[in-house]
Amino acid sequence: MRRARTFLAAVLAALLAAAAPAAMIAPDAWAAPKKDPARQITDDIICPCSCGEVLTGCTCETGKAMKAYVDREVGGGKSKDQVEAALVQQYGEVILGAPKPQGFNLLVWIAPAVATALGFLLASSALVRWSRRRREVAVPAGSSASTGTPGAPDTPGAEERHRADAEARQAALRARAEDELRGLRE
Repeated sequence: MRRARTFLAAVLAALLAAAAPAAMIAPDAWAAPKKDPARQITDDIICPCSCGEVLTGCTCETGKAMKAYVDREVGGGKSKDQVEAALVQQYGEVILGAPKPQGFNLLVWIAPAVATALGFLLASSALVRWSRRRREVAVPAGSSASTGTPGAPDTPGAEERHRADAEARQAALRARAEDELRGLRE
C-alpha cells in the first residue's frame, strides 16, 4: 500500500510538473517563428462564422474579410497583440484558438491534468481494494491451514485437512455445475 501511494504521488507530481509549464507558456511561444506576421495572427484565430475553421485556411466570406482586416492592420504597423485585441473586442474571446492562460481561463489549462491525476488515484484505490478482497477470499479467515499467519493454528496434519476440505468443496461445486448443465440440456 505504501509503494502504491508513493508511486501515485510521483505520477501526480510528474503530471503537475508537465502541466504547469504548459499553462504558463502562451501557445504561440511553442511554434517556430514565422516570417509573415499576418499569418502568425491568422493561425491563432478561429473564424466566428459557422465554419469553425482556423482563419488561415478559412474560405468563407467572414474569414476572407477578417484576413483582409489583419493584413491592413499589420501593414499599418500594428502589433500582433493590438490586432488580436481589436478582433477579440469585436467578436469576443471565442475567436481565440486557445484561451489565454490567465484568470478563470487558467482552469482550462490545469483542469485536464488534475482530472487525469484524480482518475489515476481513484483507479488505483479501487484496484488496491479489489486485490485485498481477492486475498481475503483466497484465504478465508477461519481456515485451519498452516500458513504462518498470526491466529492460524500450527497443528500437525492441518495442511492435509485443509487440502482435503478444499478438494471436497471443489468436488461439490463440480457436481452442482454438472447437475445444472444436465438441467439446461433437458
